[in-house]
Amino acid sequence: MGRLNESRIGAVIAEAFAVRASTAMVSTLHAEHGAAVLVGLDSEVTVTVPGGAAVRGRMVVVPPDAWHAASCPGPTLGLLYDPEVVPHVAGYARLRGGACPVGGGLLSRFDGAVAAHRASLSRPDVLDGLARELAGWLAKESPRRSPDGRVARVVEALRDPAADRRLAVARAGLSEAHLQALFVRDVGVPIRTFQLWRRLLVALVAFSRVDATRAAHGAGFADLAHFSRTCRRMLGYSPTELRDGLLLT
Repeated sequence: MGRLNESRIGAVIAEAFAVRASTAMVSTLHAEHGAAVLVGLDSEVTVTVPGGAAVRGRMVVVPPDAWHAASCPGPTLGLLYDPEVVPHVAGYARLRGGACPVGGGLLSRFDGAVAAHRASLSRPDVLDGLARELAGWLAKESPRRSPDGRVARVVEALRDPAADRRLAVARAGLSEAHLQALFVRDVGVPIRTFQLWRRLLVALVAFSRVDATRAAHGAGFADLAHFSRTCRRMLGYSPTELRDGLLLT
């Protein structure tokens, strides 16, 4: 688990989710393999999508693998849920067909939870608790569908960035084309893209301990430039912007 060591900023990186509290938010156009919930504590969040109208709200959900950019001028919570580990959050977001504001009882409950801990949002345990509580509420409003077992086994194998993709595919017992179709249906992205996403997450955690080049190579990236381009494309920030102040505990 990680946290940002800065009095105004906090973050947690866990297996099922990542959370970041910041004084403001501005991301460039990107598509992340995670279900995002963006919450403006005092101001609205604005999410823009290519060729579409801007979506604004105090809480906005964005489904996995959707191209978007996001901004908020004031304190913001950004929660990103792993769609394979907590599929009900991804299901909730996908049902809305794209970036969508959330209000009503869900926003009110989350506002209450945040208000109770407003002075402690830099603490990893507080952010962890908020993320788990929100996931629990979303579970009550989301459909549940289990992926094909063969797809699930490939997903599990490829969580290791050193895994041999060809071997994982061969062990599934299906033709590569058939498995690829099932994988895209159940996961939302091709196998190669999923493996790249996992490598990015591993590299970012390593980058808090070692230099960027070692982090990139250790996670299986060809070079530092590839790591940086992937981070921009999938998360909307450079590795350095995400790493600044990050410590592992």
